[in-house]
Amino acid sequence: MTDTPTRRTVATESRPATTRRPPDLTGITVFRAAVEVRDRITVTAHGQPYPVSPVSAGFVALRADRLTPGHRTAADALRLARPVALVGPAAGPAAALARATDSHLSSTDAPQEVHFLTPRRFVADRAAAIRRRQTGRPEAGLPPQRVAALGVGPRLYGTGEELRAALSRARAVVATDWTFDTTLPAAGLRLPAGATRHVVPYDITDYDRTIRGADAALTALQRAGVDEVALLVEGNPDTLDVLDGVGLTRRTLELVPGVPVAVAAAGAVTAHLRPYPFESGLAYLSGLPGRHGQSKRQFLAELSCYLAGGLACVLVEMTFSDLASAVEAIRRAPVTKTVVVLADYASPSARIRVAHARSPEDVRAVIASGRGVLSTVLVFDDPAGDLAKALR
Repeated sequence: MTDTPTRRTVATESRPATTRRPPDLTGITVFRAAVEVRDRITVTAHGQPYPVSPVSAGFVALRADRLTPGHRTAADALRLARPVALVGPAAGPAAALARATDSHLSSTDAPQEVHFLTPRRFVADRAAAIRRRQTGRPEAGLPPQRVAALGVGPRLYGTGEELRAALSRARAVVATDWTFDTTLPAAGLRLPAGATRHVVPYDITDYDRTIRGADAALTALQRAGVDEVALLVEGNPDTLDVLDGVGLTRRTLELVPGVPVAVAAAGAVTAHLRPYPFESGLAYLSGLPGRHGQSKRQFLAELSCYLAGGLACVLVEMTFSDLASAVEAIRRAPVTKTVVVLADYASPSARIRVAHARSPEDVRAVIASGRGVLSTVLVFDDPAGDLAKALR
């Protein structure tokens, strides 16, 4: 494991604190900053360094100016091996929290100051996951290849110019059938003339099979001498391990960040609510803990911790999720929650269902309604049920 030296971005003159807008935690700020720091922690597989991104496999994001009331939740998240991103000026508190929790600290400068705290246990877990997905020996004699991993979604968050520039160089484009059929039309992106299209079947019953399919497509193109390839990834390329299975032998990787579809959906669906559920922070984690080496007991403990601390949660991979633990954590919460299920978001079959947690039966039924389709679950404080009413 290597923790490489901090690199600095060029700072620009910042506006006075009185006019600075609070960070949008459901926007691209965290994910753009994560690209800048993704190479600072690496693990080795087949002699190649593989980055450990602080926003892979789930994370907690908090506004730095809300760290004092949220300090215990942040510290607990780090002790539970979940990375934390503090968004805004917080160099001193971030360094102190990193020391107290044995975490790596990687920071970016203004105008998008973000401090990533990455627990060492998380790095060890990611190393095991990367090495598990990099078990095959790299082929000898492959020609060099550059892969542009591009985060695409229904909204581009100001990355359209970067995406189009990367696509214009591509001789081939690799993506899942869902991305080609649903996301590209919604984003208003077109494939470059002459670029070949390579479809990876999206298997919602086996995420690892989809990851292996992407690497197999890239390797077949590399074997054929295709040196410029675009890999389109739903949301953000570093989130939830899509790139863990992409080998780096004779291959260079560039990233254009995006916003995970679930985070974008959380922001869009709740934007009109007051109080805004994601103003202070959010926890983004998988409801399918076994896929990430986590037990059901660990998932229950972690989700219970965040909900008890008042942190709004975005639960992904809920298609075949640990339904019982999710419902139990919501039931245990000291403040009554609202639960929102987003099924097949941004597709023609999209639907939204809402339940107020005063009724455990309704909560269970609503979460269960998302099983078997691509679904995300949002959980946030709503003691009076007013937000639930506003969403119906």
